[in-house]
Amino acid sequence: MTSTVLDVGLFLLCVSASVGTVTGVVPTGTDPDPHVDDLADRIATETATISYDTDAGHERRHHATLAEHLALTAVVSEGGNEGARRSERTYRHAVSTAVERRLDPRTAVTVRVPSTIEDPGSEDGSIDRRTAMAVGGEPPSTARVWTAVVDVPIGEGNATTRLVVRRWDRASV
Repeated sequence: MTSTVLDVGLFLLCVSASVGTVTGVVPTGTDPDPHVDDLADRIATETATISYDTDAGHERRHHATLAEHLALTAVVSEGGNEGARRSERTYRHAVSTAVERRLDPRTAVTVRVPSTIEDPGSEDGSIDRRTAMAVGGEPPSTARVWTAVVDVPIGEGNATTRLVVRRWDRASV
């Protein structure tokens, strides 16, 4: 009996400490600077099940993190027959909608992919990347913008899709 009471007391102590920690992490009325990393972490770890129609008229469901969904939409082939392209566009639209619902109006995610196959033996390590898609709006020209980067591995080797998460403050005039 005392063991149960002790366990419950310890549990309540831990819960109250974690609630105090969670409420103390995000002070109200602050700039988004400390929050862009948290948002990037959330995109990298939060999962979603995306439902979309295939070219054969069937509904398909894919469960992955938001970052993985974005990476998949960026590297999906634009080739193939019209039905396959329609299915890929449907998936891309469903992913874009799911991610955008989780962003506030002052946040955007740009998905960039290597434009050529990455050379792991490259001396400078630089990779030319092209923008494959963007979710969210554009910041006003007078706003301060904070960024965080999430690299998502694609295929085999060292190739990655880069997610650039941007968050901005209210535009100052």
